[in-house]
Parts: sequence; C-alpha cells; structure tokens
Amino acid sequence: MDIARRLERIEQEIRQVEDEKLQREQMLGAFWEHLPALDPIIIRDHMTFLQNNSLSKTGRGRCSKKSKRSLTLRDREILHSP
Repeated sequence: MDIARRLERIEQEIRQVEDEKLQREQMLGAFWEHLPALDPIIIRDHMTFLQNNSLSKTGRGRCSKKSKRSLTLRDREILHSP
C-alpha cells in the first residue's frame, strides 16, 4: 500500500475512533442524567465499562496519529533524499 493511501486510511481510522469516543461520552453523560432505578453495583460496572471503552478509543486514536506522523516524516525523507 502506498503512503498516500495509508495516510488516508489512518485519517479515516482517526475520524472513526473520535466519533465512537464522542458517542460513548454522550452515552455516559445521558446515563448520568437519567440513572435507572437499578442496583448501584450494576450502574457502577456499566459506567466503568463506558469509561474504559472511551479510554481505549483515545489510545487507539493516539496510535493512529503516531502512525500518521511517522508515515508523513518517512514520506518527506523519501521525497527529499538525493
């Protein structure tokens, strides 16, 4: 896969991860606003799951951004090498 296509794919992955993270954060906010009459342990476990999932998305986004920077730098080196 050439660098330009890989960079585009990474951009798509970053957008997707950021969208998923935003959805999880909104779901978590809605959950806080409208806590169902459930066992507090179930609520705690579900909120912990949502928070961990959001952190996972953040990590995935960081990895994709690092890959993008690495490929961009490599592309520049290739273009400017004698």
